[in-house]
Amino acid sequence: MTAVKEARARKALESHNGNKRIVTSAALNKALSDIGVNEKTIQLRRTTLLYTEALNTIFLQTQSMDSGAYCFGSQTEGSTTEGMDSDIDSLHFHRFPVIHNIADRQFELEQLFVVMDMSTPPQCCCLQLLLPDYSICLPDDLFPYCLIDAQGRLFLKNNCIKMSLAEFFKKAGIDCIQHGPSLTIGGFIDEVKAVHCAKLHENCQYIFRRPKPGHWPGPELVTQLKDSGVFLVPTAHVENTTNWDPQQRLGTLTVRTFDNSHELYWRLSTNLMERLLMFDITMTQMKVYVIMKIIRKEFCKPLVGDRLSTFHLKTTFLYCVEMSPPCIWEDENLIQCLKYCLTTLRRWLKVRYCPHYTTVNVNLFAGKLQWNEFPVLIDLLKDMILNNVSCLQNVKMDDLGNRISSNSTYSTNGLPFEKLDIVVASKMFKYMIHYSCGFYIHGKDEAVETLKEITEHALYIQKLENIKNTSTGLIRSAVSTTLPFHYSIHAAMKASLCIGNNQSLPQEIFTLCEKSLISDVTSSRLKLASIYFSAQRFEEAAAILKQVDALISNKVIPVSPFVTNNEFSSKMMGRGKDFKDILQKEIALCTIFKRHEINCVPRQLVAEFYRTVTVEDAGCRRNYPRNEWMDLEDAGFRLSFSWMDLAVVDSLPYMHYLQYLIFRNSELIGDKVSALKNLLDHVIFKVSESYQYHIETSLNLIGHCFELEGKLEFAWQSYKESVKFRPQNNAAYWHMFRMIGGLFYGVKMLSW
Repeated sequence: MTAVKEARARKALESHNGNKRIVTSAALNKALSDIGVNEKTIQLRRTTLLYTEALNTIFLQTQSMDSGAYCFGSQTEGSTTEGMDSDIDSLHFHRFPVIHNIADRQFELEQLFVVMDMSTPPQCCCLQLLLPDYSICLPDDLFPYCLIDAQGRLFLKNNCIKMSLAEFFKKAGIDCIQHGPSLTIGGFIDEVKAVHCAKLHENCQYIFRRPKPGHWPGPELVTQLKDSGVFLVPTAHVENTTNWDPQQRLGTLTVRTFDNSHELYWRLSTNLMERLLMFDITMTQMKVYVIMKIIRKEFCKPLVGDRLSTFHLKTTFLYCVEMSPPCIWEDENLIQCLKYCLTTLRRWLKVRYCPHYTTVNVNLFAGKLQWNEFPVLIDLLKDMILNNVSCLQNVKMDDLGNRISSNSTYSTNGLPFEKLDIVVASKMFKYMIHYSCGFYIHGKDEAVETLKEITEHALYIQKLENIKNTSTGLIRSAVSTTLPFHYSIHAAMKASLCIGNNQSLPQEIFTLCEKSLISDVTSSRLKLASIYFSAQRFEEAAAILKQVDALISNKVIPVSPFVTNNEFSSKMMGRGKDFKDILQKEIALCTIFKRHEINCVPRQLVAEFYRTVTVEDAGCRRNYPRNEWMDLEDAGFRLSFSWMDLAVVDSLPYMHYLQYLIFRNSELIGDKVSALKNLLDHVIFKVSESYQYHIETSLNLIGHCFELEGKLEFAWQSYKESVKFRPQNNAAYWHMFRMIGGLFYGVKMLSW
């Protein structure tokens, strides 16, 4: 601990200008509400992450019905703010027969037996692999993942998942590195792979056995906790640990040897139990917990790093909620409740012991805080408590200090108070739309033949339909949301194959299209119109476009899953409806094509698939903001994938563009002129009144219309404007090259 760090911490605790001003519960309550610690924002975060979790589980279940996913951490709990910049902790699990008592062994099954003895670290176990009685010897493919002890017992290594994944990703040229229990895949995706055990281990039932007042957790919640099960996750190298038994007043020091025994330890994790507890707390209690986390990050982290973790604070907080009467947890008592929690944490720091909330004989300080760091934190908390947490006026995160003092009207990202909820809503709605679209699940390898891709996608849809028919609740709702997008993709791929082979379109394609129409207001209908147009069935295409035009109203909001729009999120928050209902009735999602659908795409849009032309373009793709990318799942693993490999066009401009092409082909001059005027009005003349996500593509479509009209000067100007909006990775360059070639070599222009 350096003197400089301590001096900085002391300075941060001082009041402004040396004058001690009182932080009131009312001021703190308002400030926290302003930065998103309020009912609406927290519920939005929880709804979004649970929905994302359901879609992840659905995808994993298409690979294995015994798999699933959870999103844990601050985002799911809602215990975060924009300034806290919390990540999402993703856990993928596999259900495997796990037993705690050897008497429960079923000799015809392969099972895992939880083994604990005096040498096992706290909260850890070893997993003995019990093979079926008909197995004479260990299969060769299991040897690298297991270890045989002196007694001939077969134990599963905790890096077995990493070893199997590393081999898979090595073939794809992707690094897979283990950091503690999590795997870092491709350098930026952190996931925990775990085994789920439906039955709680005896050590994890400490929460039910220890004496407590009894008002919280209540009987109904206790029943849910008992049914939540436990995750067995890989653990990192276990350090020397100290333990204190308060009943026997006995302290122990466990020294770890430098052998390979650490490869056998799996940690008992009660994440699901902890999430249920956090979902049951009141809003006042949530505010206290969030301000504790802010204090940790602002004042404690500069001193001890992350060795005093948010989990230490959560454990302290849960014990305080359990031990204190419910009547004290009111907004007018925020400061008192906060001081109570800080006092509890300080008491534990003084005895160097932080008990786990659910699991017995675990000191959460062990292997974390260094011995000389305890006194520093003890003194720090003492000053905070004695000064009635006046240090909160110095908090920089989310500009909380100025908010408490009523001196600030802006957040750390430059947005006024009232717009912070919109920032959160924007991210949350974007997550839900990303995961709902479904188009990204298949076809990432464009080298795969379309027929093979269609076959694989058909099997995938079958699995989704089976999940829909056998599931309930959020899983059923989520799969019902994503299925229509898959029907649309599948129909377009089959139609593209038929058109490419000069075959007539079978009725099956239009049956799929019919089932896809509830995806959202426009995208699946426009894709159907594209299929009719590409098959030169112009009357049917015109009828679909007329239907789309009639469905669009002031209530319908254009949306792209790749670009954030705060205004869209503001309107969605005000409507207060179920996300599925909003998506299907009030959102005009942009129309998205993959290369496997290339024969259903108007020729002008084909260039969008090849927008990356130069080395500089490729470099810019890597450097685009995170919202230009998606985290994609492949057999339960995430890969990086850019929307620039797709043809993406805003729905309303695309509708007018298709109308123009159809009316031009049908020689309906008046309708053609009207369609072009509508396209120009929407993209150029009313740009400030309309949502423009992929304006460079819309301008490319206008340029094509002007080419077909013979107005090459206007066409060139449209492509130039497109390049202004997106200088790199823009298909406009291909169109400009083509125009120059046409003028120089007399090549016929692209036309329909």
